Amino acid sequence: MRKRSIRPRRPSTVPVASRDRENAERAAQRKQRGRAIAFPKQDMASVVILIGVLIVVLLAIAAPLRNFYEGRAEIARANESIARLEAQKEALENDIAKYDDEEYLKQEARRRLGVMEEGETAWRIIDPRMTAPEAITTGKDDVPDTRGWAEVLWDSLREVPEALPPADDASPASAPEVSSAPEAPAPAPDAPQDPAQ
Repeated sequence: MRKRSIRPRRPSTVPVASRDRENAERAAQRKQRGRAIAFPKQDMASVVILIGVLIVVLLAIAAPLRNFYEGRAEIARANESIARLEAQKEALENDIAKYDDEEYLKQEARRRLGVMEEGETAWRIIDPRMTAPEAITTGKDDVPDTRGWAEVLWDSLREVPEALPPADDASPASAPEVSSAPEAPAPAPDAPQDPAQ
């Protein structure tokens, strides 16, 4: 035999008193929802005060946060600089270590200074296609100057510079009169005689 569970049956109709109570509860809930949406003046003032307090708190937190992030950025820049300087130090230490090697020193002395060890013969190979570069300032027909440096210096002091062209923008009335004939400098008493005279 099977046991049947006994369940109480629900009544198909609801008593009137309980329906009235449910309707009253629903109406009270609707009223409370309506109050929550429409802010009374007292609640509005408290909301404004709350927003003001939040703004003050945010401003109080903003400065330390900004300092914190600026400090972290400075630390990151310092770490980059340290890493770069350590790499440079490592490269310089490697260069110094190269010069501790005797073979490297001999190789550099041969390459840079042309030093040879005892018993070695130096050979220099000259390419026949190589020609001396022609001078830019002198031509092939120019005669080299055979004067001594003192004569060249003295002649450069004695030569009269070329006259400058008159300025177009200056009016003739405002410009002082200058003779157009250049004056020859007076010869110095100890000057060597010019062979051209």
